[in-house]
Amino acid sequence: MKSPSIERTIAPPALIVALVCLLGGAGAAAAFESDTVGSFWGGLWWALCLMTTVGYVYGPPDTVTATVVSAILIVVGFLLLSLLSATLAAVFIRRDEEPAEKRTTELDREILRHLEEISRRVEALEKRLP
Repeated sequence: MKSPSIERTIAPPALIVALVCLLGGAGAAAAFESDTVGSFWGGLWWALCLMTTVGYVYGPPDTVTATVVSAILIVVGFLLLSLLSATLAAVFIRRDEEPAEKRTTELDREILRHLEEISRRVEALEKRLP
């Protein structure tokens, strides 16, 4: 049985975490930074910019709570981008290695066939000996 691929194992939880952080960060920005972030949609833009490592679009936060939320969004965004790039690299590496692995498997089968043939010949020769 084939094991689940890394992109199927990691991608759904990572996307859920990203969405929760994005929406939670947007709400927190709208609630705690009402002087700089005027609405939930402005907070969504603010959170998206932090998570994609663009930086502060409205300037640094004024409150401690918003600073903590910003730090969390920056770290989660960095981790998610790292995870995404590692997953893509794993996909490309696996695709590059599949043909080589297939050739190796076919070569192994051919070697085993030859060994079986040699084994049969040796047995036939042994039977001819007195």
